[in-house]
Amino acid sequence: MNRLHYIDNLRIFLISLVVLHHLAITYGAPGSWYYNEARLGFPDILPMLLFVASNQSFFMGMFFLVSAFFLVPSLERKGTGRFTSERMLRLGVPLMIFVFVLSPLTVYLTDRFAHGQQVSLVDYWLRMYGIGPGPLWFVEALMLFSFIYLAVRPLNLSWRIPFPGTAMILLAAFLTGMLQFIIRLWLPLGWSMPITGFQFPYFVQYILLFTLGIVAYRNNWPDAVTPEMGRRWFIAAQVLILAVLPALFFLGMKGGEDVFGGGLHWQSLGLALWEQFTGFSLIIALTGLFKKYFNRQGTAARRLSGTAYAVFIVHAPVIVALSVALRNWDVYPPLKFMALAPLALAASFLVAWLVKQVPGVRRVV
Repeated sequence: MNRLHYIDNLRIFLISLVVLHHLAITYGAPGSWYYNEARLGFPDILPMLLFVASNQSFFMGMFFLVSAFFLVPSLERKGTGRFTSERMLRLGVPLMIFVFVLSPLTVYLTDRFAHGQQVSLVDYWLRMYGIGPGPLWFVEALMLFSFIYLAVRPLNLSWRIPFPGTAMILLAAFLTGMLQFIIRLWLPLGWSMPITGFQFPYFVQYILLFTLGIVAYRNNWPDAVTPEMGRRWFIAAQVLILAVLPALFFLGMKGGEDVFGGGLHWQSLGLALWEQFTGFSLIIALTGLFKKYFNRQGTAARRLSGTAYAVFIVHAPVIVALSVALRNWDVYPPLKFMALAPLALAASFLVAWLVKQVPGVRRVV
């Protein structure tokens, strides 16, 4: 399989969004994170809300899509035994390191330096305080999805499916949104499964896009996404982000914030549908545009791409340490986010690169 440079560049873009997404939550955007320094009210929160809501609509789903796309040729090239052992190494080992080492470290940084608690990092590790998958719930889910695919692979479900037209894409987005709305009647936004950290209010999209990643490889869907198609879907996404979402919140805020997260409310239905129409639009748009404008790599881009997975693993303690270190800098939270965003990205990629210099680490990340 020829190297698809635009997908490597998309990985750099997506992992950068992950870092910035969590940094935005630190400074007032809605969401759950290890360290929250500010809580913004409406309408101050709107720019940060547009950013994190747009990210949430597509970026983790696109990670599942891309991961599944490369899963199939990897399995065919390596065979079941080698594929399974390497998947356990590349997914299982980082997951365990994060759960038992990096997550307690991240919690310790918050408790010790932000909250002023006199605690010991060694004690956190030995007593397993703060353990959990954190953002590596994605790695956990990817491992689960991969093994489910291994189980159903003998069924040889490799149908020839052409790239869907606009009507079919919109129907898929609508049905996905409706299913997620139904799930949120019982499991609202913010709910996560104990131990695993799986947020089922978003999982319909993740399961669908992982499945479509396999279908996309089997049917060579990326070739069907043209730059012109990407441009049209990008315009649609901007309308949804800059016009539809603000209108949805302005009209629905009289019911309070909670009505958007779940329950039998039109606001929850509207947000669930908006997420899918926006997410599908952004995925197609970025695929087409990156194929045209970012389909080559120099030395710097290759290094960034090769470090992206390590960034995903280490970014939590890195950005929490940065935020805690600058907690006394009194400035309007959104401005603080914008000022620290380049530092957070640079620090995350630098630490990830340094980690990869440790002997043996490159086999894992």
